[in-house]
Amino acid sequence: MLPKRSNFKLAVFLAAGLFSATAWASGGWHQFWNNLGTSTYIQIGNGKTVVYDFFDPHCIYCAETFKRELPAIQSGQLTVRYVPVAILAASSLGKAAAILESHAPAHALAVDFQGVMQNGSGGVRTVVPSDQARAGIGRNLQLLMQTGNDIVPDLVFRLPDGHVGMIRGLFPVSALDAIVAGQMP
Repeated sequence: MLPKRSNFKLAVFLAAGLFSATAWASGGWHQFWNNLGTSTYIQIGNGKTVVYDFFDPHCIYCAETFKRELPAIQSGQLTVRYVPVAILAASSLGKAAAILESHAPAHALAVDFQGVMQNGSGGVRTVVPSDQARAGIGRNLQLLMQTGNDIVPDLVFRLPDGHVGMIRGLFPVSALDAIVAGQMP
């Protein structure tokens, strides 16, 4: 069940408050946003609005988030950088590596999320991660932890005025619409 709009705004505010304190301790919001550029991610879309979406390949809420982001991606309004982490299951690292190391990572991500929605286990098989994939996924987890959060999905965005915000967990489509419009959800 989705939170009511007023409760959702409170959740975003609380998340932003915690994020702010943690991010400021490590150099500030803008520095954190810049650090996200060093993450290992799969980019889908080429819209002017860019968001980073932390996910675990076993997460059904991450799969639902992907589904909600697709219309804005397909309409050319949104660029999503999907940042894999491995926190939900022992096989998360191998699945995240399989997605990253695929010859078509965006397709592998979509296949995995479709499988998560259909059967709960995902649509890609685990692989033994390369040292590069292991290091990238580990760095991604460190970035996630800097937000003061250890759950997924987590959506980090920057508005045209430079404000960096974060939404924890599954969000209503109206929140994404606001971000695409350059407004706080």
